[in-house]
Amino acid sequence: MGPDLHVDTLITAVLVVALLPLAMLPALGATVRRYGRLPAWPLLSAIGLLGAASALAAFTVFPLPRPGQVTCTGEPFVSTWQLTPFASIAPIGDALARSGLIGALTGFAFLQVALNVVLFVPYGFFLHQVTRWRGRVVVLASAGTSLLVEITQGSAVFGLFPCPYRQFDVDDLLLNTAGGAVGLALSRVVARTAFANPAAAADLDAPGVTRRAAALLVDLLLVGTATFLTSAALLAVLTARASIEDARGALENPVTAILLGLASGAAMALLPSLLTRDRTTPGQLLLDLAPVAVDDGARPPAARILARWAVRWATWGIVPSLLPPLLVAELLTVIARRDRRSLSDLVSGTTMVTRTALRAERAEEPADGGTMPRPGRP
Repeated sequence: MGPDLHVDTLITAVLVVALLPLAMLPALGATVRRYGRLPAWPLLSAIGLLGAASALAAFTVFPLPRPGQVTCTGEPFVSTWQLTPFASIAPIGDALARSGLIGALTGFAFLQVALNVVLFVPYGFFLHQVTRWRGRVVVLASAGTSLLVEITQGSAVFGLFPCPYRQFDVDDLLLNTAGGAVGLALSRVVARTAFANPAAAADLDAPGVTRRAAALLVDLLLVGTATFLTSAALLAVLTARASIEDARGALENPVTAILLGLASGAAMALLPSLLTRDRTTPGQLLLDLAPVAVDDGARPPAARILARWAVRWATWGIVPSLLPPLLVAELLTVIARRDRRSLSDLVSGTTMVTRTALRAERAEEPADGGTMPRPGRP
């Protein structure tokens, strides 16, 4: 990466890419709590919602301008905003009179209007499939998302750039909202089918491979995002005092890299596990999972949680290249074993259960303090 790359541009680009998946994580949690598991279509809908949101960012925010590429006039940001409703639709009529129907349908004005509608159709569709909100709520959410996009464009990414490089357009807001409404209409048709409405489960059995993998990926996303944010903040501080080459050199120092990785893993995975009642990481909490001691089904002591963290996150923080084989080892262990225990489970003497099963067990505990067999396990 060349030293002339503006630090704000780098931070903005990665922040948008990182924060979009984080913003979509509640869709996974909503799916688990509605169905008691991760059935195929709801899971695909959650992934589709993430993809639709990512596409919105890709088409409406990127590409980001390079330094010096934007010419600023010094006028207020709002002076560039297009606030006249249907101003972008009028040129379609001019094209129709001048070039006929085919010419108008293939002209820039019509394609721009059509793209603004089509762009929000998947978003409205998957948002309704995941949430099953009422129609007006989905339409309002589409309008709110479009408004956020337009403000991002019209405010030069909230002031990170000296002036807007894309225009706030009220027509885009109207057309995007119409696209969300079209997606809602399509979703209502699909929602009547059986495959889009799987039966809810009691959620007392041992969690499956897909659900456990999803929890691990959520934690991985959070730890990776924390590492990036910390690195970006340090880079900005160091760049203010030295050249970007020296700042990057300081961050690439092996000791600094290890400390950043360990600190991020501790903040996002270890501390939540030690401080929460059920010893859950954020990913496990989102997917409604919890670790328990394999010998008695009780809340694991801190030493076992530390052992789990050391296998998954400390190893990665010290030697980042070990992450792929470590994830493969975790996955293969879960698949190979009948009890679905992973490598970190085996090392720490723990196993994973659903929090629903854990709550049910607590409710059935005898008054003398004894333990009942855990639901869903022999």
